Amino acid sequence: MNVSEPEADTEYSRAPAASEGRERPSAGGLRGIQTAVLAGACAAALLLLVAEFLPLFEVRTNARHGVVTTVQTGSHHSYALIPIALLVAALAAAWRRAPTRLTALAMAVLGVVALVIALARDLPDAQSNGLEHSGGTYVTAAASPRAGLYLETAGAVLLLITGAGGVILGPPTDGRVQTISSRRRSAS
Repeated sequence: MNVSEPEADTEYSRAPAASEGRERPSAGGLRGIQTAVLAGACAAALLLLVAEFLPLFEVRTNARHGVVTTVQTGSHHSYALIPIALLVAALAAAWRRAPTRLTALAMAVLGVVALVIALARDLPDAQSNGLEHSGGTYVTAAASPRAGLYLETAGAVLLLITGAGGVILGPPTDGRVQTISSRRRSAS
């Protein structure tokens, strides 16, 4: 009995994207993704930066009708979001020059870090209740969140979504589709 070894279909071997059932984005679609990631990263950096200078929470007591104290967002966590916002701006500039999945991954990681700061460090204090010493007695006090908490959380979530979107939808790593910036460099 003569049996020949099966040979690979040459068309299948040359097109890994087609064999996976995944289509590559067109140049116009890739440009739209790159613009969306750039805009999202810049907006997230701006939200994180602005949030640092707004009130995080205010404390009220049942003894006084007004606000006892207001805590600023930046002073509550030692202005940790300013270096994150500046790093995001630098990564957005790097993404504009040469979009890579590594740059988008770095943005997503910074989004996770900012979200941990907002939810693990700031949120518990912004929703706390307890006793405060006032006029020789202890009175019930309650904290309530303000704009700083909402903006830093929104900036962190936007940054996480933007970075994840850049990783998932970003330019391919095998060099099949040229990026916009590499086309500009080769045309010059």
